[in-house]
Amino acid sequence: MGAPSQISVGKLKPFSIAKSSCPEHKHILSISIPRLSHCHIPLLLSQSIVSGLLLKLPLVHSVLRSLSLGPFPSLSLSFLSLLRHSGYMTLDNYSLNIAFSATARLPSVSVGAQLHSLSVKLGLVSDTFVLNSLINMYSSCSYPTTARQVLDSAPQGACDTVSWNTIISGYLRGGMPNKALQAFGQMVKEQVSLDDVTLVNALVASAKAGKVKVGRLCHSLVVVNGAGINCYMGSSLISMYAKCGLVEDARKVFHRMHERNVVCWTSMISGYTQLGKFKEAVDIFRDMQITGMKADDGTIATVVSSCAQMGALDLGRYVHAYSDVHGLGKELSVKNSLIDMYSKCGDIKKAHEIFCGLTKRDVFSWTSMIMGFTVNGLCSEALDLFVQMEGEGKVMPNEVTFLGVLTSCSHGGLVEQGFHHFQRMSMVYNLAPRIEHYGCMVDLLGRAKLLTEAEQFINEMPIAPDVVVWRSLLFACRACGEVGLAEFVAERILELEPKKCAGHVLLSNVYATTSRWVDVNKLRTSMDSSRMSQIAQVVVEFLEVAVSCIVFLKGFYPPRAFERRRYMNVVVQKARHPELASYIHSVTIGLLPFIQKGLVERVVVIFYDKGHVPIEKFVFKLAVNQSYCSKLEEANLEFALRAFLIKLTVAEPVTKPLPSDGSWEITAYFRSLPADGDREAQLWIPTDTKLWMQPPQITPIKSVSCDPLKMQLYLEHPSPTEPKDPPA
Repeated sequence: MGAPSQISVGKLKPFSIAKSSCPEHKHILSISIPRLSHCHIPLLLSQSIVSGLLLKLPLVHSVLRSLSLGPFPSLSLSFLSLLRHSGYMTLDNYSLNIAFSATARLPSVSVGAQLHSLSVKLGLVSDTFVLNSLINMYSSCSYPTTARQVLDSAPQGACDTVSWNTIISGYLRGGMPNKALQAFGQMVKEQVSLDDVTLVNALVASAKAGKVKVGRLCHSLVVVNGAGINCYMGSSLISMYAKCGLVEDARKVFHRMHERNVVCWTSMISGYTQLGKFKEAVDIFRDMQITGMKADDGTIATVVSSCAQMGALDLGRYVHAYSDVHGLGKELSVKNSLIDMYSKCGDIKKAHEIFCGLTKRDVFSWTSMIMGFTVNGLCSEALDLFVQMEGEGKVMPNEVTFLGVLTSCSHGGLVEQGFHHFQRMSMVYNLAPRIEHYGCMVDLLGRAKLLTEAEQFINEMPIAPDVVVWRSLLFACRACGEVGLAEFVAERILELEPKKCAGHVLLSNVYATTSRWVDVNKLRTSMDSSRMSQIAQVVVEFLEVAVSCIVFLKGFYPPRAFERRRYMNVVVQKARHPELASYIHSVTIGLLPFIQKGLVERVVVIFYDKGHVPIEKFVFKLAVNQSYCSKLEEANLEFALRAFLIKLTVAEPVTKPLPSDGSWEITAYFRSLPADGDREAQLWIPTDTKLWMQPPQITPIKSVSCDPLKMQLYLEHPSPTEPKDPPA
């Protein structure tokens, strides 16, 4: 390097600019600036121009780039304006790119718009380099629509993959995943080349929009392009599948990856945590330790969150110790997770110790501690901490903070204080109360036995009350023995959740509290009837699908008479032909009232030869426990029946080939007929079918027991010794 030149400003220490003495590196410049206020830097740079040290364009570009990437990007714009108006340089595509980058970092859309106009005037906007910087500037300034307009108005051939990637990223930053997917679709339609950034952005958009089909398309493109699933792509695929609820697909991607970094492991753990599968999340963390992969702060925060949800205090302490041993846990997000975990696991003293040790606190720190005090019954401590938070004035409370405060007031019976905080939430902090906050206020009034005020509060709510709000009032009615209001509230709950009986259970408790045992028995009888109706509906719907699959399996009709459907998350064949579909539907739906009463013993699909002799039977044997009193969710029953549908698709090897001129029918067998001789029931009595002379061969296919329903599916074939022509 040559001898350095020195420039000083007043009493400030000089800074030195040394130019390279090597002819091949004349553009290399090193600037050594001591601690100066940023307001002095433009003056120093101006003097460097006057002294002739910054006359070479590459040197100017280097200084501009350094300033744009520094802590004060506006200095880059000021220096560029000084150079341009002093006549030392004219704008070119490189300097405009630097200017747009600096504007994006500010961000300032007004300055960016001026630069945009200038680039159009100079004819540089068609340059791909400048165009991409311009699009990025508008996207960074939260103007993704304007950025898209710039792309759409660009000359043909000016846009490249980077242009589209910037548009998609801008939509994602603006919280518009559907727009991002539309841009991705347009990109594919116009056959723009895709890179890893494109596919990762599309996967992120698919996850946020819940569009798993687009996510699968991106996965297919990764495979088709032969790029392979690296850690960068794999973590995005895992996150997409997990956020769309397909955690098993995420795990398949995870296991097929040849290399996994900490991001991939954390994505898998986070996927299980988001879906409430906390045990599986912890198991993945253990596997991670076995492989020797070191966790990071993101991993620790996620695992600690799973421990909190499971109430696994010992496991949470182990993860905390692990983070300390490996020098992790210094991030505030980890500290907040630890506060939340210890609070939910009952060790409020340790949670408060971590909170007090924080040198910096954000809204999540305060909220976690306030909620911790609340759930542990320390309502006064929670309210005192909120007062301390307001007193410091460094962090503004959010909606969740106020949820903890109002819950504390409710549990402490502090009606006036609760209304005080509820009003300040909107008047002081401009936070709109959500349905959870209104639910807390109803609970507050109910616990204080102010039922009239609680009902009036609900009627004056600006948003429609949900089940939680009504249920809070119903709890209060039970505590006060207010039967009339309880019946009204139970009707509202039933309107919102007609398939659930939680409201009736609470109303039954109200009747029991007031010794109205006749009403208790009537209500529980109606609840049992309603529950059996739901079960019967699921069984009938299942039978319709299963029978259609069996008929398809036997090949009685051409394949086009059926269509592929997904039922109970299983691919099945449903009858498409109107007459075939109508027959199966009418027969199965006709069984509904009899299945509900527990009268149907077997539903049989019988296949006959041309002489109407049965040659094969698919038998569904049913048993419904009418005295079953526990609550059964439909999802549990559907999960149990799903195995039947899976087994049907592999039952073909055990079935017999049927003649083309055969026939079939659906028959139901009853345990006992209704006492009144219901004519509709008589339609299901088997009539002119020829029975087998010998006991049939039975081949079990599948059975399931899910109270109150038991079902068995098996095949009946004639015995090998069965005479072909049985005597009349």
